[in-house]
Amino acid sequence: MMKLFFSTILIFSCAIAAEFTLTDDWHFNELLRQLELRGDVEMMRGFEPFYVSDVLSAAKKYPDAFWTKRAKRLSTPFDVKNRGFALWTPGIWGYSKSDYENLHTFGRMRFGIGGTYKKWSTCGIYRLDSGYYENKNYYGARWERVAGKSDQVFLRWSDGDYFVQGGRDYLRTGLGMVLAGRKPFEKVTAGFRIGKRLRLLWFIGQLDEYVEYIGSDKIIYNRYLAGHRAELSWRHFQVGFLELMLFGGVGRRIELYYLLPLYAFHGEQLNHRWDDNTMWSLDMKLLFPPFRFRAEGIMDDFQIDRKTPGDREPSQCGFAVQGDFAAMSSPLFLTPFVRYELVQNRVFNQDEPWNRYLYESEPLGAEYGNDYYQMSAGLDGIGSFYGGKFRLYYRKKGEGRIDDEWTTPWMDDPNWSEKFPSGIVETHFGTDFSIWADGLDWNLGSVSFQSAAGIFAMWENIENYGHINGEKADVWEIRGEFESRIWSILF
Repeated sequence: MMKLFFSTILIFSCAIAAEFTLTDDWHFNELLRQLELRGDVEMMRGFEPFYVSDVLSAAKKYPDAFWTKRAKRLSTPFDVKNRGFALWTPGIWGYSKSDYENLHTFGRMRFGIGGTYKKWSTCGIYRLDSGYYENKNYYGARWERVAGKSDQVFLRWSDGDYFVQGGRDYLRTGLGMVLAGRKPFEKVTAGFRIGKRLRLLWFIGQLDEYVEYIGSDKIIYNRYLAGHRAELSWRHFQVGFLELMLFGGVGRRIELYYLLPLYAFHGEQLNHRWDDNTMWSLDMKLLFPPFRFRAEGIMDDFQIDRKTPGDREPSQCGFAVQGDFAAMSSPLFLTPFVRYELVQNRVFNQDEPWNRYLYESEPLGAEYGNDYYQMSAGLDGIGSFYGGKFRLYYRKKGEGRIDDEWTTPWMDDPNWSEKFPSGIVETHFGTDFSIWADGLDWNLGSVSFQSAAGIFAMWENIENYGHINGEKADVWEIRGEFESRIWSILF
């Protein structure tokens, strides 16, 4: 019996291969969320990206499902064993907007190589996009209408639920209220499991620098982000707690206490008298196929004492809730959803501008920053080689921004109060939808080819546009894209 046990462990260990993480480019993360909702896979962990092995395990379990052929096809380069791959995705995209007269077109591509050896995987994949050239939030060099940046560049050791990864990659937790994973950043990440139900995640990384000019002097503030997460899963229920610390300064480096996964970051920050910026998140998931309920609450600051003027600082919290229902499971996944989210003013902000929860001038978490609430409902769909999303939403957005200058009006006025949302409130009522499709699969020796196309459109009616009282506007955008996906298995 003992011999059989150790033989089973050995076989299982040998079956565990090197691992690659998934981006949203090929809709695999969404596919796995749809499979979870229908009970076709076990409850997924509360952080992303998911892994290629998650997709391939599901495909092996359902070999005749309508989505399996496409999933296995697109996973081919990332399923190499002790070999390498090369990837190239040349494409074009264009858009027209209500505030532009003409159609704008751009070229873009991803390209790179990767490979595995036993339990090690590595890749270096980059993005070039001439659209970055016009994007005011693009962080990087521009040259002759060409701009680009690294995408997934990492070295990873994986062994089932245990992994260590160093490099540039995406990261999303919960419903994305504090970490939405829209952009990758450089970090060291580790994950492991204790028992059957407890999973731990830890990371520390570097964000973009904050630059300040004083006269002719250029001052650079280093910025870092550390986090650790504990996640408990039991049958139909999952709960996760995340603590983040954004810190930095002129000449500042990563401190030892932020390198330790089980340190209480906020307590160590207080003991060392740094003015770093703590953020907490508590997320949960209830899964009873075909229903799923998810929630995430975030807290930036909450005053308990009421002894000094500083204790009058308002609470800075937010939350999101979302419900999904699997209305159809064949011949396509069709999923209605409803969502409500709210973030108070001053959340993600701080008096030290380098400690604000921004990355390359955009929010790390909630898409609209702070000082807003939004209700939305829609429909997600995924078919054999196509998919899309339709959504209606209503949003109230105050004047508060993450990068606002930090003020403390409560210090001098004990009766001070602020309405929510604050200032002149923009009211948005709108709709958006997207459609995508893959096709034209063919192989030529070791080279594989596929094409993909997509359309996105949105329309909004906005009152108090630009936070100007009485100003109204209709805003719309149409975007189309076409991409060729070419890859080859090397060696």
